Amino acid sequence: MSVNRFADIIVPVPLNQNFTYLIPEDLVNNVTIGTRVIVNFGKQKLYTGIVYNIHNSIVVDDAKEILDTPDIKTIVLAPQLKLWNWIAKYYCCSLGEVMKAALPSNLIPSSESEFYYNCENDFNGKISLSEDKIISFLRNVKCSNITKIADATGIKFPIKQLQQLQQKKIVSVNQQLEKKYTPIYKKLVLFSNSMLEKNWSAYESIVNRAVKQKELIEYLISETLISSNGIIEIDSKELMQKFNASKSSIDSLEKKGIIQYKKIEISRFVFDDEGRHKSPILSNVQQNAYEEILKGFSENKPVLLHGVTSSGKTEIYIKLIENVIKNGRQALYMLPEIALTSQMIRRLRKHFGNKIGVYHSKYSLNNRSEVYQSLINHEYDVILGVRSSIFLPFDNLGIIIVDEEHENSYKQQNPDPRYNARDMAIVLAGIHKSSILLGSATPSIESYHNAKVNKYFLVEINERFGKIALPEINLVDLKDAYRRKIMKSHFHPVLIEEIEKVLNSGEQVVLFQNRRGYSPFLECKNCGWVPQCEHCNVSLTYHKYENSLVCHYCGHKRYPVSVCESCGSKNIVTKGLGTERIVDEVQQIFPQARVARLDYDTASSKKRFEKILRDFENQKTDILVGTQMVTKGLDFDNLRLVGILNADNMLNFPDFRAFERSYQLLAQVSGRAGRRDKQGKVIIQTYSLKHPILKQVFDNDYASMYKDQITERALFRYPPNWNFIIIKLKNKDKNKLYNAARSLVFILKKVLHQRVLGPEEPLVNRISTYYLLNVHVRFEKNLSSGKIKELIVNSLNQIKQNPEFRSIRFEIDVDPI
Repeated sequence: MSVNRFADIIVPVPLNQNFTYLIPEDLVNNVTIGTRVIVNFGKQKLYTGIVYNIHNSIVVDDAKEILDTPDIKTIVLAPQLKLWNWIAKYYCCSLGEVMKAALPSNLIPSSESEFYYNCENDFNGKISLSEDKIISFLRNVKCSNITKIADATGIKFPIKQLQQLQQKKIVSVNQQLEKKYTPIYKKLVLFSNSMLEKNWSAYESIVNRAVKQKELIEYLISETLISSNGIIEIDSKELMQKFNASKSSIDSLEKKGIIQYKKIEISRFVFDDEGRHKSPILSNVQQNAYEEILKGFSENKPVLLHGVTSSGKTEIYIKLIENVIKNGRQALYMLPEIALTSQMIRRLRKHFGNKIGVYHSKYSLNNRSEVYQSLINHEYDVILGVRSSIFLPFDNLGIIIVDEEHENSYKQQNPDPRYNARDMAIVLAGIHKSSILLGSATPSIESYHNAKVNKYFLVEINERFGKIALPEINLVDLKDAYRRKIMKSHFHPVLIEEIEKVLNSGEQVVLFQNRRGYSPFLECKNCGWVPQCEHCNVSLTYHKYENSLVCHYCGHKRYPVSVCESCGSKNIVTKGLGTERIVDEVQQIFPQARVARLDYDTASSKKRFEKILRDFENQKTDILVGTQMVTKGLDFDNLRLVGILNADNMLNFPDFRAFERSYQLLAQVSGRAGRRDKQGKVIIQTYSLKHPILKQVFDNDYASMYKDQITERALFRYPPNWNFIIIKLKNKDKNKLYNAARSLVFILKKVLHQRVLGPEEPLVNRISTYYLLNVHVRFEKNLSSGKIKELIVNSLNQIKQNPEFRSIRFEIDVDPI
């Protein structure tokens, strides 16, 4: 008698539980922990789930059966499941939400409801007008899904009508599981002399009539003569190109049996594997740092490498990765932005060839799925990726390198899980018992603090590679220049003079302004009216080149206004400075210069982004204007001058990390200048010459910045001295939102007292028609983080039980940035 076996399945839904299914006898050998399974969830929905546990101790009488297993092999490995469990617990989310974030969506397809018109059924009852529209549409298309039905009929939410039509048996529904992952194939021509002998009569008929086919056969015969076994396989496309032959010519040979086609699956990531560079030769300073890093690894501590810009950190990373690969283990090299991967891919391929895989969101789902599955098949030694690469299926990870570890981009903002990949990397290294290295010229306050209290091992490099001098930094006074009326547009005379010198010497310039668009807002000069987004409490940004006002929060667009909607005046002016405007002004001041722009608008695709960088690298661009995209680790030989148009925008931002971020951005963008054989120069335009952060950037004094910030953080109860959680509430009804927030604060304060702050409105308090409120929870490091998170989750569940608050959206952001 067989024993019932059950599997607990992770289903990609935001519910804090797994679901138990019965394993059918014919699938018992296929269902193992970590495999994908197809399950029926709810009434008529199919999901791809992941097997979390297998047992027979708990009998579930009404358990549904697992329907199918798409794979023979495990797709989620044991170390991944350990990491998933940690994420769900630490970031207060469900395993289903972690699963959705961890796996490419086309590896976990769900069903799409297809609705069919039942032409055989006669219904004599009453049909509403909206139902009749759906019937007419389905009668023509035979079947369709809800989205297409809504678009075709103009019924916004046709679910109710479709359910009524199902009850009347006019419409039926079927669930079809989409197969989303599509491999790519290469078609080979398979030929042998024995095949030709079997079809000799067909060959003879070709000889006198089809010249091109005869050429192809003679070539194939000659190739078999030099093959070891008398059989050859040739790429059909290469064969066509070699003889300028059409596809029909080769197809004709296949139909006659003279050749056969063979289809093989190929990788989307085939690189030139020739001419690999030798292991980098380290300078004395780099070698010392390298040996110190190994010492830190031997103490089983995360290592923080604090090296000034252009100190040669990448060469050290490559050396460390080489060591790991020699020992038969894998390496993960993480970068904060897609922006950095194009340059870094080229550098790493020179050393690791086809053994390096690349993983980021600008690649298609099929590409990401291929990298994921190739890693399971041990086809890669090194993965270069952004934050989502932390979820890949490593089974023998030897080292994790988190480059530019201070970057905010490592933090996932939306949706759950709101994780920080830098912190997860440390947990993952512990799971694999691997080494981990965090690198930056401007480390985060948290990481540097951990190094100072000996939680991390600190290694520092204080000079640039080749002893090249750090860039010369000049602060120029905007207040004085405007008072003396010597500004030219938004450019100080000192900056204009330096740009002229650099252009005359055939070198290049980067201009940094951390605002895209032409102007942050338009304003009526008579009454001060500013066009606002109708969905968000924020002004609309003017984009000159697409002639529109755009909300950078919800994407709403409208045509620019020419008349004030408050007083009727036509005196509308642009205010502030964006990258588009800088490009316009630069082209007016330097008409001969070749100018390009690098921001979210111009670099929305991988190809466009890489072209902008490639043109600048190949010196087809003289001046590159950009947002923070230009600050992040890019390396250009001919870049001599960096101009920062307005440092005060960052310094005056109302956030406890504003000074830290300002230092990091200014120091990083300054570090792009003069990275080879000649000292670079940086011009910072500011109204605040005496600001302490600007002085610290000028002196390259990270230690003073850290000392000031850590003192302030301790005084005002902020990380890293205190733990920090923000509970975010959203609703379209402002009164209901405040009532829910006050109730939540009341419940939490019973236990946490003054550790709960708020509710308070964020800087932008309405986005996409939803009002926003935040509740802050800040608590001492010696308190149990797990118990406080449990209290928060239980308190939210209590709030949700109130019918008045069921429409409130809650988000828990652990360690917000």
